Amino acid sequence: MHWYRNDEPQGRFIGSTANMDIYAETYTNASARQKESTYRKADQEFIFSYGPASGMLESSEIDLFTPGEIINHVDVGTDVRKRILRLARSNPVDALMKIERINGFHGASHAICFISALEDAMDIIPDRKLQYNRIVQIECERIRSNLMVIERMAQAAGFGVPVNQLAFLREKMSRIIGRRGGHRYFFGVNSINNSCFNTEVIGKQTGSVAEDFNDIFRGLSESKLFINRLQDNGINRDSLSIGPAARASGMMHDARMDSGTLPYEDTSYAIVTNDEKDAYGRFMVRAEEIEVSSNIIKHLEKRCRDLGKYDYSMKDGEGMARVESPPGDLFCSVKIAGGKLESSGYIPPSIRNIESFRESMKGNIFTDFHFNWESYGIWVAEAGVVLQ
Repeated sequence: MHWYRNDEPQGRFIGSTANMDIYAETYTNASARQKESTYRKADQEFIFSYGPASGMLESSEIDLFTPGEIINHVDVGTDVRKRILRLARSNPVDALMKIERINGFHGASHAICFISALEDAMDIIPDRKLQYNRIVQIECERIRSNLMVIERMAQAAGFGVPVNQLAFLREKMSRIIGRRGGHRYFFGVNSINNSCFNTEVIGKQTGSVAEDFNDIFRGLSESKLFINRLQDNGINRDSLSIGPAARASGMMHDARMDSGTLPYEDTSYAIVTNDEKDAYGRFMVRAEEIEVSSNIIKHLEKRCRDLGKYDYSMKDGEGMARVESPPGDLFCSVKIAGGKLESSGYIPPSIRNIESFRESMKGNIFTDFHFNWESYGIWVAEAGVVLQ
């Protein structure tokens, strides 16, 4: 394995698979999986159950423990979206088709992470052009994802005009992606040691989206009604938080810089942080990262054109990879034996983000709920996936 070794835990904690704990630099088989909540309803509290739909993007089961207005505890259930993916003894190429559909909206991140783990297991070191191509894909996905999160936050405020403007830009990004790769969610775009994503003039196109977003962003930033709903809402005190939630709390947690899976060190990328720690901070980080992602794409677009067709041979081994998907750290592990997947591990960012959200809702009121929930960019569907 190129990026991980079985050793004493080092670096920040990423999460747990069925049989191992993952840290930024090492992994260990001595699992310390997160315990179930032991919170018990107090006599003066009642449980307000929200879901499984109720205005949410996904079917969700959320229980709010409250004596009337202040929320003392939150439980977020993922069983309503539980899916068991049976990958054991399957062909890795066939398994990829399932992995990239775990969360179609982040299909590039999932596919590239899984493929990178396979390549790690087979001792394949991808050509630099191919690695740059994969970075461009993930940054396109990050722009679209951040647009959607901000769109959902504006929708919670009932701001119809910016909601529709952001939805238009999100659709524009999807069409750019679709024309470049043949599928707006990157399905079938990536394969072992290969990619069919065309980056020609994509920098100009994504730059146009970023410019149009800046106009919408200025309008939202000047709205006291909108900003007041975000400030001091969902203060994040979770030192293990990831992605934009961590960076909005002043933490330099970013797999683009502390994972060797993709060469982001070649992009002159600087981590965007904010010290607000609340939904406003998460809004600001995501907004700024749209411009940053656009700049990364411009920087790399000419460096990953005219990809060749790279050969590879199936080889047994164990591999791991970690990428910074739009909501945060995404981890995959694989073990190949006899040309088949013997086992696989998976840690999606939404598991950690759900925990951070739960903690940040304590002391809030229900009318703060939607702004805070959307600011984390949580996908319950990916948190409910079990690989077998």
